[in-house]
Amino acid sequence: MHSQQHDGDTDNREWIEQAQIDLAMLFATDLHVGSERLYKIKRKGTSLNLLYEVDGELHQRNYLSALSWRAILLFALTEGKSVTVHEMDQPGRYRRLFPKTLLRRLAWHARPNANFPPFARLYDPNGKAVMLLTRSRFCGHAVDALHNLTDGLPMFQPLWISDIIALRPMLGIELVRDEAFMATLPISAYLEAAAMTDRIVEEPELCALSLTGNVLRLVAPPSSKAVRSIYDQACRENPALVKLRDCSIYGDYSFG
Repeated sequence: MHSQQHDGDTDNREWIEQAQIDLAMLFATDLHVGSERLYKIKRKGTSLNLLYEVDGELHQRNYLSALSWRAILLFALTEGKSVTVHEMDQPGRYRRLFPKTLLRRLAWHARPNANFPPFARLYDPNGKAVMLLTRSRFCGHAVDALHNLTDGLPMFQPLWISDIIALRPMLGIELVRDEAFMATLPISAYLEAAAMTDRIVEEPELCALSLTGNVLRLVAPPSSKAVRSIYDQACRENPALVKLRDCSIYGDYSFG
């Protein structure tokens, strides 16, 4: 997944190490909707349509399971291959939700000890689902998100972009991008407010809260046994991944 050029072996090592950290985090947690994992409660007969390239070879697949796409990305990385996504779900929807300009900005936010304002807001026009995106992970295949899909409580976790887009075909939750969203307060303010109020607070209300700068960790739900088994296999083939199991999303941010 060589999505950018690197100057020298040092940059390349740092890129590989960050990608491995991202993978460890992504395989440690699943997206829950309500109290259940997304793919455990998906509607019968539904799938996510994907059009993508692996090292220049075009593939079009309908995936019924969360495991298929995770495995393809994981093993492509370990084999040094490049993966480019062209479409997910309905024609044009991937780029409506994640245009290249947005992905570039989220990639720019993906730097050590960052505490930028969230850069994008996704929401369900027909429901209460909200998702604030702060940075990209794993070469733009995932993002860090503060969301309220898990029992309505705020969660801060890395999510596969494929899982976010799969909410529409799998569960009928059609997230759209808030074109007018522009945050000025850093993500730490949203996280502190979420811990205080058990919800995602809009910026006007944030300014009225007595925030102290003390960010408490929101507990994200663990991954399923099936998802962990894929990562366990990767750990057997690459022992360097084992020591990354305890990495936390908060480790890439500087709060306080």
